[in-house]
Amino acid sequence: MILIQMKRWTKKILHPGNKGFTLLEVMVSMIIFATGLLMLVPMIVTSIKGNVFADMTTRAAHHIQAKIEEIKNTHDFTSGSDHPDGMTRTWTVEDYGANLKKITVQMTWLDKDSLEHNNVVITYESHN
Repeated sequence: MILIQMKRWTKKILHPGNKGFTLLEVMVSMIIFATGLLMLVPMIVTSIKGNVFADMTTRAAHHIQAKIEEIKNTHDFTSGSDHPDGMTRTWTVEDYGANLKKITVQMTWLDKDSLEHNNVVITYESHN
């Protein structure tokens, strides 16, 4: 009985005659919504950083594969380096036994925080 009377009393005070939201309810809901959005910002930043790193790693792998294919197709077994996409690509070719060459290609790049990242692939090529 007391609960029903309390509901009637609060209904009269909070919603006297209409069925809308009070200013206080709207303000509280906006604060809760804004707080939720602000909690998403760090996750979005982390996601963007992860996507940039994945993009750079993919580019590095592509440049490594391209250099390996170039060396194998042209039979130009000389070591060297170059700078595609602002990264440093270094390759070394070593004799690794009779009719066998060891090809090592390394990509090095700096991220926006000046942290160095590397990607290395080693393969072997037999030749006559």
